[in-house]
Amino acid sequence: MDFNDLTQKFTQKVKQLGKDTAEEVQKLNKIRQLNGKVSDAKKQIEHIYSEIGKKFYELHQDSVPEGFEEFVRTINDKTVEIEQLKEQLREVKGVVLCESCNTEVSADERFCPNCGSKMPEPVETADEEDEASVVIDAEEVKDAATETVEEAKDMAGDVAEEVKDAAADAVEEAKDMAGDVAEEVKDTAEDLADAAKEKAEDIVEGAKEVAGNAADELKEAAEDLKEDVGKLF
Repeated sequence: MDFNDLTQKFTQKVKQLGKDTAEEVQKLNKIRQLNGKVSDAKKQIEHIYSEIGKKFYELHQDSVPEGFEEFVRTINDKTVEIEQLKEQLREVKGVVLCESCNTEVSADERFCPNCGSKMPEPVETADEEDEASVVIDAEEVKDAATETVEEAKDMAGDVAEEVKDAAADAVEEAKDMAGDVAEEVKDTAEDLADAAKEKAEDIVEGAKEVAGNAADELKEAAEDLKEDVGKLF
């Protein structure tokens, strides 16, 4: 195998290495795309489950099938609780609901700015009761805000862990790919170095042989010349 063949072999290996790397990257991208589609499909299913449950509740809340009583009771209790909390929030914000269009209207307004309906007259209460109500509502809002902050912290921590794990996986994949590429380049370089060394040794041996032959021919010519000179004298 001559030097040109070795160079061509090395070039082919490098090209194949680049092709394999590109195919691996395409494979990883395809995996990520498919995982994204799976995640989207799961979210759609969860949404449909939620809609089915909502429809079931609307259809059977007055005649609950056996085995679903606890679910319906919990939904009813939470619905009442939500309305109570909303009323407390409206009191804190100083607004009331318009009975005609359910728009939040400032307690000082005499008419609804949305539909024009007359708002009910505000009910006068004792200052002490108002202050106590504000204090109670403020504490409840504070507790709710604290719970919301804690939930947000937990969610942020979970998201951070997922991002950290995904980044670690990506780094490991990149390391594996880089290691494989480095090994193949190293093997190819070693093969080329061995071939170049072998080629150099062949050249040296050839040069030695040529030099030896030339020396022998020169020695023989000198002896012939010496013999011819001897004959002359």
